Amino acid sequence: MIDTVKFDIKLILTEEQIDNISWTDIRKRMKNNMVRCELFNEQDDTQPRIIYSFREDDVNRAWLKVELSLPRFLYGSNVYELKQVDIKPAMRKLRRYIAETLAVPLSQVPHYDEWEVEKLHICKNFDVGPHLQHYLRLLSTIQKPGGYKTIPYTAADSNNLESVVYQRKSKRNKRVCKFYDKQAEVMERETGPNKNKHLQEAEGILRFEIELSSYEMRKQSPGRLAKDLLTPQFAVKTLQDELISLGLSMPIKQSSMKTVIDTINRTSLNVRTKSMLIAFLTELHLNGKEYCKQKYSRTSYYDNYNKLKEILGMDEILFTDIDLPPLKVHKDSFKKQKESFHQRARR
Repeated sequence: MIDTVKFDIKLILTEEQIDNISWTDIRKRMKNNMVRCELFNEQDDTQPRIIYSFREDDVNRAWLKVELSLPRFLYGSNVYELKQVDIKPAMRKLRRYIAETLAVPLSQVPHYDEWEVEKLHICKNFDVGPHLQHYLRLLSTIQKPGGYKTIPYTAADSNNLESVVYQRKSKRNKRVCKFYDKQAEVMERETGPNKNKHLQEAEGILRFEIELSSYEMRKQSPGRLAKDLLTPQFAVKTLQDELISLGLSMPIKQSSMKTVIDTINRTSLNVRTKSMLIAFLTELHLNGKEYCKQKYSRTSYYDNYNKLKEILGMDEILFTDIDLPPLKVHKDSFKKQKESFHQRARR
């Protein structure tokens, strides 16, 4: 449900408290008279990164930022999803960690309900088993509207896809949506004695993750408060809306070119219309939606596209060589244990 979070916490340290902390990095900016102190452990990604900034000539003008992966912090790995019942225990543990690490009384650290969220990644694990590459190949062909660029990433030593990223270029409203092979990420990034266990747990997992824009967070909570944003209701709605927009919440039927062309030819349409639809379909398959939207007039494009959807009984025209179950995030997704691909496929 929740993975990476960056909190903005209204905690002011005294000069003595600042001096008593063994910061791992201190940088001074002469231009604005700011001092930036960091506490982090490059060898342990389960621990939060703490950043404290203050004006050297006025220590009361300061702010504390804490960035971490909540499931890594709580479970030791983000292979596991943060469950609804674990949100408050995780936040209590983090508040105590901040107090202990900065050597301040717990009462000095504001309650987590008052924390602001500067960065938020929400996610869902889909156990798709042996069909992981089929989903990633399919996702690499989808053009997401709204100024997004589709970026597929291939493994260095094979033709397998490791991830597909939809990234919006706008700096003012930055938003990233990605799907990736969780086992490949664990193999590349994780270290430590539990790596083999986490690799086994991540097998067949397609991770779906969204980095929310500031606008999106403020729309849900004008003050970007943690108590409003770190909720399963908000996560489920955001994730499911995204899956619907990508056409992944409906059954993804077999649509290899031969099968689709055979379906068109079996209709009662006249030969000229069939030929026109097959030509359009071929362009769509080879060059994608954006190319076709530029080549055809708006009316011709949507006439052809909607006619194909009607003939094929598909919500979106997606190309894959096998039948793939829909990807859905249910309202109780973060209450249950991980559900297998085969369990979902039987629904």
